[in-house]
Amino acid sequence: MDNILNRSQKTILHLIYASFVFSLAYILGLGMSLKADVMLQILMVSLGSALVKFFLLNPLVLYILLVAGFMAIILVHRFISPILFPLMERIYYLFQNIIQNLQGKENITSDNLLLFWGLLIVLISFFTAFILFKNKSIYLLLPAYIGPFLYYWYSFFDEALWMLSIFLLAFFILMGLDKYSREKTQTSNLKGYNFEKLYTPWIQTVTIYSILILSLALVLPKSNNNIQWPMLQQKVYKTFPVVEKLRSNEGYGRRAGKASLFDFSITGYQEESSRLGGPVKLNPKKIMTVRTNSNSNYLRGNAKQVYTGSSWRTINEPSKNYPFKRDFSGLSKEERNLYYDQTYVTITNHAFASTTLFSPYKAAEVIFDDGNALSINRDDSLTFSKGIYDGESYTIRVQKPLPYGTLTSLGIDKKKSDIDDLELYLQIPEDKITERTKALTKEIVKGKNNDFEKAMAIENHLRSNYKYNLNVNQVPENKEFIDYFLFEEGEGYCTYYATAMAIMLRLEGIPSRYIEGYLAQDLIEPGIYEVSHSNAHAWVEAFIEPVGWMTFEPTSIYPIELRLESLRQDVPNDSNNLNEAAEYVNHPENSINDQLIHSDEDILGNRVPKDKINHEDTPSNLPKNIVAIIIGALLLIIPIRFIIGFFQHRYKEARAKKLDSNKRIIYLYKQILRLMEFLGHPQQHGETHYEYAERVAYKFYSYGEIKLKEVTEIFVKSKYGNFSIQDEERLILEKYREDLEKRLQNYWGLRTFYYRKYVKAGYIKD
Repeated sequence: MDNILNRSQKTILHLIYASFVFSLAYILGLGMSLKADVMLQILMVSLGSALVKFFLLNPLVLYILLVAGFMAIILVHRFISPILFPLMERIYYLFQNIIQNLQGKENITSDNLLLFWGLLIVLISFFTAFILFKNKSIYLLLPAYIGPFLYYWYSFFDEALWMLSIFLLAFFILMGLDKYSREKTQTSNLKGYNFEKLYTPWIQTVTIYSILILSLALVLPKSNNNIQWPMLQQKVYKTFPVVEKLRSNEGYGRRAGKASLFDFSITGYQEESSRLGGPVKLNPKKIMTVRTNSNSNYLRGNAKQVYTGSSWRTINEPSKNYPFKRDFSGLSKEERNLYYDQTYVTITNHAFASTTLFSPYKAAEVIFDDGNALSINRDDSLTFSKGIYDGESYTIRVQKPLPYGTLTSLGIDKKKSDIDDLELYLQIPEDKITERTKALTKEIVKGKNNDFEKAMAIENHLRSNYKYNLNVNQVPENKEFIDYFLFEEGEGYCTYYATAMAIMLRLEGIPSRYIEGYLAQDLIEPGIYEVSHSNAHAWVEAFIEPVGWMTFEPTSIYPIELRLESLRQDVPNDSNNLNEAAEYVNHPENSINDQLIHSDEDILGNRVPKDKINHEDTPSNLPKNIVAIIIGALLLIIPIRFIIGFFQHRYKEARAKKLDSNKRIIYLYKQILRLMEFLGHPQQHGETHYEYAERVAYKFYSYGEIKLKEVTEIFVKSKYGNFSIQDEERLILEKYREDLEKRLQNYWGLRTFYYRKYVKAGYIKD
């Protein structure tokens, strides 16, 4: 078409081309949360689309520029500054981020946003220019453009409707121009027929009708009274889950609706907020992805203190506001190191919007890209008034209390009297709780010596004597909820068990609170859980002297957290015992003898304290000519040593590849430990591999896909177990080593990295 148009007609075609590219690039930029001025976007699209069109029509110029640019980079790298490797790493980082984003694993980072958007401009411009200026069917543009516009409009980007209008207006004019060029071609051989005279009225008519059609479509009234067909809707949602997120009236996107506090009634476990019990309708809708290195994944939504006989109520005040990325735990450094394990939990919402931030106990810091503050109430429940919406993620640093037995052995001493508003956690509706409930509680705790034993007895009684059932009867209006569960219904689900235990504890003078939230238990891959509304759960937290608040699980189908209650205060504070306890808590599945791991001197290396090193005296007054000779020799030695070191390294790698799988794993793991040491995280003497991985894993949590704990599991299995290592496991260690090398390059800088790798030969040891 471009070949038979005159200059003014080509100008219109080029404006249409630029309008197409801008309309789609603009809406994609919005979807990426690109914060760039509209005029800057118009300028980038105009320049980018024009350059792409020019190079498409003049490919030889592009080839020449690419060759010249590459040669320029080589020369600069050789004679001015080593830019080649940093440039390649930057490109790799960009495309790795893009691939991870397309796979739904991470967002485009802020430093890649503009580059990625520019790349999209190039791709859109190339496709559009190829259609328009290589005489392809213009109708190929329709699905490529209209599809994204509809998707973004259904995702609550109202600007998509206006960009679609711009596209359609330009496309209608393009259709007229295309028709004009075809007619002109057909009549070009007719003598005395000047088709050029029809151009002006032709294009005017097409433009006027296009504007009228779009204006009518935009201003005509619309109705929300669409046809309702629930059965078909559920079938579509089940087959195509993504459809449920599109322009839903529930509004899970930040641009669409308002997030609200977590309410247990939305999960299907409780039809009414003001009334406990009744049959459950499980809702399998996925709402969160949870990434964590912890094996305890109770996600607290809210804590309730006041029981009415048929429901629980929350008293949030007092609450305090804290900025993101700041510690609010109130724990000293000594307390954190002695009584708590530190872990990180990253939560991503899916078709879910909430002002409640879900977290295990005890949250210490929230990491979220927002300048506002979050609110923490009396029970460490977290809320953020602006809400977390679909696709948004936040990370929580958690200080998880050590098990009961470990804490008592360490001499922790917390008192009930330290609790603010203690009476709130001992509240009982005296006119509601029946005498037989009180009598049963007394019978259960008979002979128990302390609060912990009483709490354990109540928990065990409920787990052992009542059946878990979701299909229960509605609690009669004249019945107290706990009494009905214990003596008549005899079965129920989490809210029944948790409510009964919380009040029974209070009857014995033990402070308690009723917790609602989710239990992350559907593991989809190591360290990653999917959470749906069907994972909603209620449990109990009780204040047990001398350790403080503890989690109790009275619901019979869920496992109890390890408490190591056999470690008591009267047991000597033996560090080896405590290390064993901590290792068992963190890795209960591990059956390998830790003493074998402790003896790995070949892996730890001989780290001699600096004060034990003998330094020989060196002459200080050397003649100047000797110094010059030494300097000259060093200048000659360095390049020679670099070449020798390079080939030595390649030889070692080639030799290592010939090792059997198990020896290859040990070789790779030794190199990984060496790299971790260079990054400032050495393994301490006497520290097991599992202890080391637990201690430093969070330092490398956000870096790459593979986790240090996974690497450690493979190494231990290879060295101490009678298992044959699979190629996939070997590749995991190779990939992890590669990731650490890249991180070390950034940490040291390229010059230091290659010097220590090939010249100093202290980069990796056998």
